[in-house]
Amino acid sequence: MLNNEAKKLNLTRKHFTLIAEVLGHIDDKGNRQGTAQQYAILFEQTHPRFDRAKFEAYVEEVHADCWADDGHVSEDFYSDV
Repeated sequence: MLNNEAKKLNLTRKHFTLIAEVLGHIDDKGNRQGTAQQYAILFEQTHPRFDRAKFEAYVEEVHADCWADDGHVSEDFYSDV
């Protein structure tokens, strides 16, 4: 997407948050971080108050949260027989 096209979208904090949450679910670390960096570069150029470090940190926070052990025990559907 070209910068001019992205600027026309008038992205807000809600958009940045949603995109970070989607990126945070990417399991492959290199892919996740590379994609987050590319989006951050674009967002920096489209919004004067965009904070790249916060965006990338939130992507990693979402990733950590989605893979964290939350104490939920998955059901065992196999019989003991």
